[in-house]
Amino acid sequence: MMAALALIGGVLLGQAEPTAGDDLKLQVRRLVRQLDAPQLAERESAEQKLVELGPNILDLLPQGPDRTSAEVAQRVERIRQKLQRIMAESAGQASPVTLQGEMTIAEAAGKLEAQTGNKIVLRLARSGPGEEAGPKLTLDLQNVPFWQALDEILDQAGLGVYPYGEEKAIYVVPRPGEGASRASRADSSGPFRFEPVSIQAIRDLRNPGNQSLRLTLEVSWEPRLAPVSLLQRMGDLEVIDENGNPLAVEAQEAVSEVNVIPDSTTVALEIPLKLPPRDVNQIARLKGTLTALLPGKVETFRFEDLEKAEEVEKRVGGVTVMLERVRKNRSVWEIRILVRFDKANGALESHRNWIYDNEAYLEPPQGESIVWATFETTRQTEDEVGVAYYFAVDGPLTGHTLVYKTPGMILSKRLDYEIQGIPLP
Repeated sequence: MMAALALIGGVLLGQAEPTAGDDLKLQVRRLVRQLDAPQLAERESAEQKLVELGPNILDLLPQGPDRTSAEVAQRVERIRQKLQRIMAESAGQASPVTLQGEMTIAEAAGKLEAQTGNKIVLRLARSGPGEEAGPKLTLDLQNVPFWQALDEILDQAGLGVYPYGEEKAIYVVPRPGEGASRASRADSSGPFRFEPVSIQAIRDLRNPGNQSLRLTLEVSWEPRLAPVSLLQRMGDLEVIDENGNPLAVEAQEAVSEVNVIPDSTTVALEIPLKLPPRDVNQIARLKGTLTALLPGKVETFRFEDLEKAEEVEKRVGGVTVMLERVRKNRSVWEIRILVRFDKANGALESHRNWIYDNEAYLEPPQGESIVWATFETTRQTEDEVGVAYYFAVDGPLTGHTLVYKTPGMILSKRLDYEIQGIPLP
């Protein structure tokens, strides 16, 4: 689910999306009927009102053209694409946080999680009864971006973050030693946080001309997000020393790509610099632009009558899923699908495997869902991927339904950041 991001059409995006009430369902149903009204003005008005209701109505819109007129299907498709884009673009904004008054770290973490949808796990290793609640804090945060709020809370409490937990969450842990203020050594851009964590000077004693400086940034994002990939173009970096002189970035034409591991919230980004003269003591300013590929809302596609299905196509938002064919392949059932995005923004390049984590399973007439035994890629282009799933099902597929889930669009988001005062070794 998206975290609290913006108030759009009366819906607060980002928190766990509330179940639509009966009034909203009736309103959507009425407006959808008006999309087929005799008068053009009435159809246009209904379409605009549905968009204004915001992304919370996505699941209430008709799925596909099967039971609607061509006019309604076309307008619903347009509405869905607009709402998908609103939701995807909102995902690139920081979750706002408001926390005021005196509270423990446990209370602050609970409120932070409730407001943003970002899971917070406390691992404080306290020994006394009730000490897991942590120290008392005095907070005055009004509509503050998530990372700024979290850094202030942790700085007050003298705590840190462990970035490699076993689930998609922020793990709050005791801060090692006399760690510096989190707020003073990092920058945030939307839902992302950038912090320098190490810097190494390298001199090749056998080849004095081979010298370099390696700066490592820890790039973190709000756990509600699931970015596909992060790209840093070296040409998008500007590095200035304390004397106002530029520090050269190696391989200006290179692009450093960090593929994101599922359920992770942090990656390490290495920036190669040329080693400066010894009288340079710090990087006064590092400015950069990172490009993140962010998925939109996950849409669900359902295909029935599998034994007769061939080239059955369904479209939702900016993605089309085709059930190409179903056949018995020795002892298993082979089900081929084709996923096509209107614009994948490079998210389907062959080295990116996120799409194979999409859910695909069979729902039998009775009993539990059946997941695939194995799969293989049958096609891969700039905007589409074909996959053959193999299901171990005895007997016919009568009454079974194929369920496939995938984001409705992929958004490319540019994130500007600036870090100051990085000491050199």
